[in-house]
Amino acid sequence: MFDVFIGHHENKIDSKGRVSIPADFRKVLDEKDRDREPGTLPRMVMIFGDDRRDFLEVMSMRRLAILNKKIRRLPEYDRRRLDLENMIYERAQQLVLDDTGRIVLPPYARGKLGLEDKALILGRGDTFRIWHPDTHATKFVRPPADPKTGYDPDKDPMEYIGGDDEDDEA
Repeated sequence: MFDVFIGHHENKIDSKGRVSIPADFRKVLDEKDRDREPGTLPRMVMIFGDDRRDFLEVMSMRRLAILNKKIRRLPEYDRRRLDLENMIYERAQQLVLDDTGRIVLPPYARGKLGLEDKALILGRGDTFRIWHPDTHATKFVRPPADPKTGYDPDKDPMEYIGGDDEDDEA
């Protein structure tokens, strides 16, 4: 299985704040939560973030474990570490899929984004994001050119991937 989150899904939110997680995303969450009790449903972590984020970020338990190790490598009172700890641990919540593949979006999360009847769920590889459909439509702006890295906003992004594909087989 290719275990990354890909795709663009607009799903309904019911009156109880439940939203269905796309089936292919559920498979990834299941694969990346191997440490759970047998017979239980997959867990995930929802990062609410702060005012710098207009979306919710959802990650698997495996991704959280990787981030935890990276955060722990930073010096204990480093401001970057404190900012990450605030976002990853304090402004987050563990969620569990229900037996129909839904999660309950916490009231804080719905309020933060102004979510009412629909949510846009976008795959981002190791994570997926939940946006208000209208906000996402107004937020996508290509960054300006960066000569240091060779980024050109007018270039097809696929051109940045080079090399021999056989070296990178999954």
